Amino acid sequence: MLTCAFSLTMLCFMPPLYAEQSASWLDAIRLSGYAKLTTGSPNSAPTAIELDDLSLFVSGKFNRWLNPFLEAEAYSIPLWEAGKGAQLNSAQLVIERLYNDIHVTENDTLRAGKFLAPINHWNIIHAAPLVWTTNRPVTSTYSRANYITGVSARHDFDALTGHALEVYWQPVEEFNHKTLNSQERHYQSVVGARWIAHEDLDYYLGVAFQHANVERSDEIRNSIGIDGNWQHRWFELESELLFTQVDTHQAHYRDHDWGGYLQMAVPVVGHFNLIGRYEHFEFANKAAATDTALGGIVYRPVPQLSFKLEWQQTQGSIYKNQTGLYSSIAVLF
Repeated sequence: MLTCAFSLTMLCFMPPLYAEQSASWLDAIRLSGYAKLTTGSPNSAPTAIELDDLSLFVSGKFNRWLNPFLEAEAYSIPLWEAGKGAQLNSAQLVIERLYNDIHVTENDTLRAGKFLAPINHWNIIHAAPLVWTTNRPVTSTYSRANYITGVSARHDFDALTGHALEVYWQPVEEFNHKTLNSQERHYQSVVGARWIAHEDLDYYLGVAFQHANVERSDEIRNSIGIDGNWQHRWFELESELLFTQVDTHQAHYRDHDWGGYLQMAVPVVGHFNLIGRYEHFEFANKAAATDTALGGIVYRPVPQLSFKLEWQQTQGSIYKNQTGLYSSIAVLF
């Protein structure tokens, strides 16, 4: 509500700086979105088809003060399950992002509302058509707050190389969060930062810090992670390493989460790409670590459309990314 009221005030009282006076305000509004249809056959569960994501983006660029963005998402919509037939009996709805950007200068941006936490590159570009695999690495999502309801400030040191620093603060509980079936925990306050050393078409490198208090718990999580990507003519390499100190009076097997993954994409004939990934992750609250090897193929005829087929083999904890065959179709529109 505060974000909406602030945006309306800016619209009424601030002069437009980017748009021409003769242009209609409708010209500044953009509609887009993406959809992801998945099929999973894990060893410990029946084969199922699910509309995993259906997201709608509404954005506007009116002037330096008013640049709102909204992402509304329906997720985890079951369509069919072996032994049960057609489902279509439930859906989860969430406001995944709702914020406004203020361009203070050419190099400084303030953001207020609900937005993606800049904990790594995967979290920022997590839309299914833009990533290589149906299943997301545990390292990229499990141990930290993925969403922030609050404010952030970003300073770009060098626009050509993407060298930038971003800091953010969430003073309250997350707005309109997903259920605990979809994310491991909710957070009541978060503060963090990400230093982006380099980010362009060839490679990126970033270091992220986060301090988070878990909602309705005495648990405090302090994380540091480093992630990078290198795109070569013949391959693409991506990796992330993460360590999270977990402070709590609750019984745990260890006082930290830690893990990492290495992923490679190799273009082959036509628009086909071979994908391989290995990940090791240890959970503070689980006795066994998880080791996951993934191999797959992705057909991406255009950047907005991808067809994915992958097999992953998991040893140890099967809490995440269970052994099985998975496929998905993802499209940006």
